Amino acid sequence: MEQTQNLFQEFDKVTTKEWVDAIEKFLKGKPVDSLNWEIEEGLIVSPLHRKETTTSQYLGSANLSPNNHWRICEAFLVKHPADCTTINLQILEALNKGANALIFDFSFTPSVDDLQRLLKGVLLELIHIHFQGVALPDAPKTFLETLSHIPNIQTLSSSCNLGSLNKDLICDCFDFCAVHLPQLRFLNILIEDASTQSLSNAIFTANQWIAILKEEEKNIEQITNFLRFDFNIGERYFVELASIRAFKRLWLGLLEAYEAPTAIFPFLHATTLSDQHDNQYWNMITATTQAMAAAIGGVDSIYVRPCNSLDKADAFTRRIARNVQHLLQSESYLNRVVDPASGAYYIENLTVALAEKAWQQFCKL
Repeated sequence: MEQTQNLFQEFDKVTTKEWVDAIEKFLKGKPVDSLNWEIEEGLIVSPLHRKETTTSQYLGSANLSPNNHWRICEAFLVKHPADCTTINLQILEALNKGANALIFDFSFTPSVDDLQRLLKGVLLELIHIHFQGVALPDAPKTFLETLSHIPNIQTLSSSCNLGSLNKDLICDCFDFCAVHLPQLRFLNILIEDASTQSLSNAIFTANQWIAILKEEEKNIEQITNFLRFDFNIGERYFVELASIRAFKRLWLGLLEAYEAPTAIFPFLHATTLSDQHDNQYWNMITATTQAMAAAIGGVDSIYVRPCNSLDKADAFTRRIARNVQHLLQSESYLNRVVDPASGAYYIENLTVALAEKAWQQFCKL
């Protein structure tokens, strides 16, 4: 058999009308439009899409990576300096069990000694760490200076959430990080949900920060390397997935507006909202579908929340959350396929719809 042979030529072609007739017969006379889904006000999507209803120029997502690799995150609440030594043992356990990214959520501003005790025995060059907490925005420059005193810190791929920074602080932190913390993404933008409003707000905030730094003659590549976007992943599987893909198109549109010489993406992180129900088994199931949506959408790291919340997490619920991602990588191989959703007409059309509406909203902000 020749490889070029059309394997489907023996099947009769089915027209869209024939599909619609068959669906409406199954619906006992109801129109196929009754299956339409209004995912938000003014945005209605049909479940029926075919090649002729999909613009081929939009097929595929904007991916620049040769694979779909993402880091497996585990988070730790650090409430008191005295907890650092105990939490360090939990950190080493998580790394030994397959995590390769950490999130530290501080209730205080850590000292150099606190950070060193937390990171004892951790090979910084092999992992990614995100720093956050209610106290960090109070003295962002102080935290950066503290972090810069950690041995080998320049080998660490890292990020932090310093809150909303004014123009002077953005420029000051940028100059400091460029010299002392070149791999720290200190500009963090939260995308609260998969709505077009959240997507447009994120692009608007990024645009403001880029404009501020461009005035200081910073180039777009430098700025992008200090940016991190944090997606909250909810239970609307296809919408969550498509929103990540839509964001990438929005980002490329922003780069084009700034006439960037090359396409470069910021760091994209996803956090599952898999601790929202009282039923822990329900949370375990939603953790799987939410993490899968983030993985197929294409992000750089994923944090699956334990089914009983981070504050109450124990060794068992941490292991279950961690192993969700091991299954997606080591058994489903989602990390080996670039943009697994590419060419799926429903997802492609949903991605376009989200991107177009979000861009229109952004232009009005």
